[in-house]
Formats: sequence, C-alpha cells, structure tokens
Amino acid sequence: MIIEKASAKLNLNLHLLPKKLDNNFYPVRFINCQIDLSDDLSFQKIKNKIVLITDDKELPLGMDNLIYKTAHLFKKLIGNNELGVKINLKKRIPIKAGFGGGSSDAAATIKGLEKLWEKKLNDSQKKYLASKLGKDVFYFLKEGLCQVSDDGSLVNKLAYKIPNLYLIIIIPKIKKPSTGWMYNNLNLKSIGRNLKKINVLEKAIIKQDKEEILSSLFNDFEDTVIKLFPIVKEIKNDMIKAGAINTLLAGSGLSMTGFFTEKIKMSSALKKLKTKHKNIIWTKTK
Repeated sequence: MIIEKASAKLNLNLHLLPKKLDNNFYPVRFINCQIDLSDDLSFQKIKNKIVLITDDKELPLGMDNLIYKTAHLFKKLIGNNELGVKINLKKRIPIKAGFGGGSSDAAATIKGLEKLWEKKLNDSQKKYLASKLGKDVFYFLKEGLCQVSDDGSLVNKLAYKIPNLYLIIIIPKIKKPSTGWMYNNLNLKSIGRNLKKINVLEKAIIKQDKEEILSSLFNDFEDTVIKLFPIVKEIKNDMIKAGAINTLLAGSGLSMTGFFTEKIKMSSALKKLKTKHKNIIWTKTK
C-alpha cells in the first residue's frame, strides 16, 4: 500500500492582471504556502479498474472527481489497460473553500500512482496532466513556498521558509460560486494595482519578519467577494475583534483566514469565535 498526504495551500498574496492571455486566462502573480491541514490518500493495486472510496458524501464521483480523473488520465497516458487501483480518501480539507483540496488530491494521486505502478513520469507528462486537471495542480506538484505567475502554470519554488503563523479559518454556510463565476464578477478596474506588495512580502519572508509578512497580505478577489457576500465581511470583522492581527480571503473565497503570531492568542480568539461560528478550524503554516 502507498500512502500520500495532500496538504492544503494558502495564497498569501494573490494578484490578477486585467488583460487576458491568448488562452483566455487572466495572468496571475501570487505567493503560495502550505498549511498543516491535509487529506490522506492510500493506493492499493487491483486489476484493470479504478475504484475510489471515501466517506465524504459531498464529493462528486467518476470523472467529476479529480482523484478519479487523475488516475484515469495517468493510466491512459502510460497506455497500460491492465493496471488498476483502489484509492481510499480521508477528506479533511474543506471542499470549495479556497484551499485547493481537489488539486492537492490530484497531485498526490500522481505521486502515489508513480510509486504504485512503478512508472516515473517526466516533466512534460506531469505538465500535460496538470493542464487537464486544473492550474493549481502545477503548484501542488512542486509544493512548499512558491511564486506562481503567467496563467498559473509557471511555478518557481522559493529558497526559504515561511515562519510559523497560526490560523483560524471560518467557512460560511452559503454555497460558493465557481471560480469562473468569481472572475466574471470582478471589477477589472480595481485589480492588479497592488503588485508591489508581493515584493514586500517576499522580502519580509526572507527576514522572517512576521509583522511585515502579515501587513503585506493581499487578495484581489477580496473586495469583490465582500461586496457580493456580506457574511464574509461580517466574519472578517469578527476575527479582528477577536484579536486576529490580519485577515485574508482564501483563494476566490468564500472562506476567511485570521492570522496570529502566537498560539495562545489564536486559542483565545478561537474560543470567542466558536460561540458564533460553527464551521471553524484552526491550523498553522508549514
């Protein structure tokens, strides 16, 4: 049996540029880190077929599930119909919350199947799979602290580590629209104007300056999401009142993350916030 962990990601600085690329994607620039929140996947050999087992009833099945789709595409890519796999998934990363759980699972599936089926893919093959599965998969194939640019497929690993930061995540109960819907509702006149923050953030990480890191957090989706979904603004305000040094929308939403430099202060805030918000978890950077 092969076991892989699929860690969640957090965009620390997410910038969108208003002029579309030739492939119709908006160019992006952001810095990703991973957080101590993960799904567990196990892989066992069986003959011919692909079987996915999970107790999470919210997940789609078949080709709508990125794990199943990844295994199907991997098998097709290497051209061996006799291969099969039974995949067990323990889901912990919130679904459609902005933490890239599905894409992380897809990347973990590629890594797990390379070991199980004893077939090492080259960079070109991995990029092909990522292009079929979603732009975040490019990041998760590298992992760690990375700067992502172009259409999301250009990922450069940074040679330093983010210091420990403690996080409280609150996920609103309302259903999140697709990322495509979020792009269509952006105010294009307001995005891409804070690119200097990404350089400030990178320098702060190099210096391990937690206060400067937290003052440099930014997400171009946040203003739009707050205007369209007042509950997100309410959560943000509640986090600040509870003691968060700063807050940041996760990805294209709708989850809000509160940041703390000390675990004891995060724990105190968590107790306060739990009285109002039930869909709440805490974690830390890794």
